[in-house]
Amino acid sequence: MRLSALPLLLLAACASEELPGVLEVPLACYEPQDGGAFSGGLTVPVPGCALSGQPTGVLDLGELGWNRGGGVLVVPPAAAAGTPLPAVIVFHGAGSSGELVRQNLGIEAAADGGAIFIYPSAVRGTWPVGRNAGDGPDALVGRVAQNYCIDPERIFVAGHSAGAVYALYLGCNVPNAFGGMAAVAGTENRFDFRCCKGSISAIFIHGTEDQAINIVEGRSARDRTLHRDGCASTSVANGPNCVSYDCPAQWSVDACEWPGGHEAPSWAGEEIWRFFSHSP
Repeated sequence: MRLSALPLLLLAACASEELPGVLEVPLACYEPQDGGAFSGGLTVPVPGCALSGQPTGVLDLGELGWNRGGGVLVVPPAAAAGTPLPAVIVFHGAGSSGELVRQNLGIEAAADGGAIFIYPSAVRGTWPVGRNAGDGPDALVGRVAQNYCIDPERIFVAGHSAGAVYALYLGCNVPNAFGGMAAVAGTENRFDFRCCKGSISAIFIHGTEDQAINIVEGRSARDRTLHRDGCASTSVANGPNCVSYDCPAQWSVDACEWPGGHEAPSWAGEEIWRFFSHSP
């Protein structure tokens, strides 16, 4: 579907009555074929908390038996057995990989061993959205939980470019699964945001000179999240790069605009981890 036609189709689909000559556009919300952690939740504590002596460091997701595109799992060596850690799932841009987005965003350095990081690689090079779409990220989280002690209340999702679109898509469809989301150069204009059904804390990072996904689209995604969270449009500076909005106590929204293009700024990882670690 051409992006230019999407707003018109969505407007028609949102009408309360069927209009003559206008085709109803069916909802294409997230409905994973194999169910999984995002829809059904995880047990507390997860099975991985009962294990000890599991491999740590930088691991191939294939070591968990994951064969849907591969990717990287990073488990801090100092992780104590039975101590739940946050889990951060990071999605790469189109044509990239889990290892490349790991290098480009650099969230691990800021986390300093305080989280488990999951960097899946898409089977077809990018992350599809729509009914039954995707490469099973919720099943992947479930598999990590079988092997490592993650905290179901502190699962975060992040992404860059097409990966940010996918992070926003998950945050729209299953917001209760996450403690927060981070979108670097993302947009909601590539999926049906009628599926959005709850609040979620979020940080938006976007270059004002982005030629691939215009800053206007990033601001629209931010504004829709502010509306869903019941936040005001007023903001205050939060450090040198970002602003924070006036939100109800259980939610937080930050926006970080910078005079760059479609790439991630050098400080993106630091701001993402700062936001996740202080998320309500």
